[in-house]
Amino acid sequence: MKGIKKWVKATAALASLSMVAAACGSGSPSSSSSSATTAASTGPLTVGELLPMSGAEAFVGQWFDHGIKAGVYEINHHGGVLGHQLTTALQDTAGDPVDAVTAWKSLQLQHPNFVTGPSSLSIMGVINQFQQQKVVDLMEGGTTQLDHMTQSYIYRVFPSDSVLLAAEAYYALKGLNCTKASLIYTSDANAQAEVPPLTAAFTGNGGKILDNEQIQAGQSSYLSEVSRAFANNPQCVFFHADPQTAATLFANVKQLGHLNVHFITGDTGTSIQLAQAVGLADASKWMTGMAAPAAYAPAYNEFLAAYKGQWNSSKPLPASPAMYDAVVMAALAMTAAHSTNPHVWVKYITKISNPPGTPVYTYAQGVALLKQGKKINYQGASGPENFNQYHNVFSGFDVQQFNTAGVLHTVQSITSSQVAAMYNSKG
Repeated sequence: MKGIKKWVKATAALASLSMVAAACGSGSPSSSSSSATTAASTGPLTVGELLPMSGAEAFVGQWFDHGIKAGVYEINHHGGVLGHQLTTALQDTAGDPVDAVTAWKSLQLQHPNFVTGPSSLSIMGVINQFQQQKVVDLMEGGTTQLDHMTQSYIYRVFPSDSVLLAAEAYYALKGLNCTKASLIYTSDANAQAEVPPLTAAFTGNGGKILDNEQIQAGQSSYLSEVSRAFANNPQCVFFHADPQTAATLFANVKQLGHLNVHFITGDTGTSIQLAQAVGLADASKWMTGMAAPAAYAPAYNEFLAAYKGQWNSSKPLPASPAMYDAVVMAALAMTAAHSTNPHVWVKYITKISNPPGTPVYTYAQGVALLKQGKKINYQGASGPENFNQYHNVFSGFDVQQFNTAGVLHTVQSITSSQVAAMYNSKG
């Protein structure tokens, strides 16, 4: 019944959004979004943010927001884009596809030149709107539902979860010598979408899944699920859970005497909120997360300077470099296109990011070469932002872990070729 009400709410919201779009004529290249930011004007360009700033994914929204605003700082402190400064407009999706529709509708009233976000949990609620309204979207969520997308206005600047999961499988098999594992994943669609690619990568390379537990988030006990997961003595456990759920889960694991194997999770494992929920003393021994390595020192150092300038901190939040890269790439694409019209510059995203071309690591360096008529290849703070035919990127990963003081350190670095071998050899 709850699912039906949510579907009705989403349908009504989408219908309402369609009527607004039709009334504004926003489905054409001469829409309010495009015409508000022509090259002839000198006003600011709006960077739209569709982020989960509340709900279970609020910490992810904070990660993304920090990277986006560092990117805006970088652009504005190096002359802006074609005479325009950048400004931001943020709307909260609450990490929900239904709420994302309302957030999108509100954001459109602010005429964004391009959009950053939403996250994996909410992207499917608005995925068709970018194409219909000719608005470029640069998003970071790893949902496997976008692995073969054909959306021409959406670019994903962080590798898919299916790639990240191949790295998790590599760490289990090669780093921990774990060949027998159990899975404990929350029941939401985003978490469950990770199970097939992880299983394929792990079992396709010699591992065996002993048990697969699907848990409801926010429950007061997971004793039964934990008992089943450990019934056959797994050597490691793959898991996915929000901080609140993880706190209960790990308390139950400890209660039953099973907190003696490694728990492997994805990029949320580099969240201090998750580590604190587990308990830093236990997380520092038994939990690891995944993060994309800083592949290019010049790009990462430039990011750090912008991050410090914006946030007065030299300790960037996880995943923020990729969203910084998203803003820089959008600015370089507009510069290359000599236009701020999304219908025009969207075609230049791969031209400034993919090889061939002179490698560039900063916005200022890219602008200088573009003015000379050179072809550039942006190498980002989060790695090589080379898009395939599905507008996805690929990279290696660092396995990271918190110490008891809450400081992350790298346990093992996994190269992109090692991930690719694992990914391509899955069953």
